[in-house]
Amino acid sequence: MSIPLCAIGDAVLEVIGLNPQGFEYRSEANWPSQAVFDDDPFFQATGMGERVITLRLAARPNVMGGLDQYAILKEHHEAQDVVGYIRLAAGYVGEIGGEVGIRRLGHTEEKIAPNGVGHRHEFSIELVLLGRRSGGLFG
Repeated sequence: MSIPLCAIGDAVLEVIGLNPQGFEYRSEANWPSQAVFDDDPFFQATGMGERVITLRLAARPNVMGGLDQYAILKEHHEAQDVVGYIRLAAGYVGEIGGEVGIRRLGHTEEKIAPNGVGHRHEFSIELVLLGRRSGGLFG
């Protein structure tokens, strides 16, 4: 096993294997407005909207695996499973992202070898954070 960087359900993303190339976090807050007596509009916070994490991943299957973890992610996606998301950092310190659903999953295969398998595989995965406690351990 290489150094784990992230876990999505049963899939472990590592330095060697299915490797994270980038993380993106997006969220929105709802702030409807209402004009009040010819003055500046009044804004009311009404809660959070969607929170989405997008990951860019890569694997070189001729070097060391990676496609096994993709198969696990694909299975979670097609079954519409709710799974846990954990992002790890140096020293095995991490962030518990909460429960997520895999909304989108993409796969690109390039530089096809004579055996019919590409030398480089790139993936994109979009996770939507679910539930009250999504976004942190103490949230």
